[in-house]
Amino acid sequence: MHLTTHHSLRFVLSAGLFCSACVSAFADSPSAGSGGKPKSMGLIDPAAFGFGRPGFVSDISVIDDLDVEKRDESISFSELRLIAPLAVKKGENFLFASSLGYHHTSVDLDGIGGLHHQSLHTLEAQCTLLWRPSHSRWSAMAFATPGVSSDFSQISTDDFESSGLGLINYRVTDELRVAAGVFGRYADGEGMLVPALGLIWQPEPFIVQVTPPFAVVGWRVTDRWTLAWSFYPSGGAWDIDGEDVNRLEISGWQSAFTCSYQLTEHWVTSVRAGWNVGGELEMQNDVGTVVEKHDLHNAPFVAWNLRYLF
Repeated sequence: MHLTTHHSLRFVLSAGLFCSACVSAFADSPSAGSGGKPKSMGLIDPAAFGFGRPGFVSDISVIDDLDVEKRDESISFSELRLIAPLAVKKGENFLFASSLGYHHTSVDLDGIGGLHHQSLHTLEAQCTLLWRPSHSRWSAMAFATPGVSSDFSQISTDDFESSGLGLINYRVTDELRVAAGVFGRYADGEGMLVPALGLIWQPEPFIVQVTPPFAVVGWRVTDRWTLAWSFYPSGGAWDIDGEDVNRLEISGWQSAFTCSYQLTEHWVTSVRAGWNVGGELEMQNDVGTVVEKHDLHNAPFVAWNLRYLF
């Protein structure tokens, strides 16, 4: 396996995602304060990345046309994300959990690289093992997640990816938690390693989540309403079956304001809107040579999220 420090979009996204998920898994459930009110607000999952309270999640986002710099073409992009928990097994100091995530991306490339409409899929399973002694500030975890990202026209071993993480968490105070470890990923014939870091600070009624490449600042206005600003990666990378293009990567960042409303004890819905910035399109052939690479103009986007939380 070739080890490299090249940080592709999917690798950086996964490293931050699983560090975020793990820090959130270490976090205790909000404790009751005076009058039975929660002492701290729950963690915020800005765009159905899979951290925070476990549950069933659906998220739909649509980006306005992304104009290609110095060209007449533009790209249309929309995405559906679904997450379903599979199993949870608790012990005195241990917890095992598994979940399944599916992403469907619809993109029209306007003829760039000889490609037009593409229906792209990502399917991932995650298994997590936590060790969290009840009377210790320290805890640890490990996870493994196999997955596939493709247009599903023809599945091969090149479409499969796997990730892993080892992480140690320390509870500094009841409001502050930090975590550090190592994240690894094998995809597209390459193995990569990066450090995984995270910090979550929960001073009531606010929350600050800094788990690169994610950043979230939230304010619980009332027991039902929450406002938040978030900054996180967008896009993805897929193996496709094109004549001249066999690998497609669309990357960018989203800055979004979110308004969430808790409908019932378990149901929560939210809308968010903002800008997709720093976009880039890259296409590779079957030997990994870049055949097209373009910057994308900034564009607005909107999204709607619905989740059932346990």
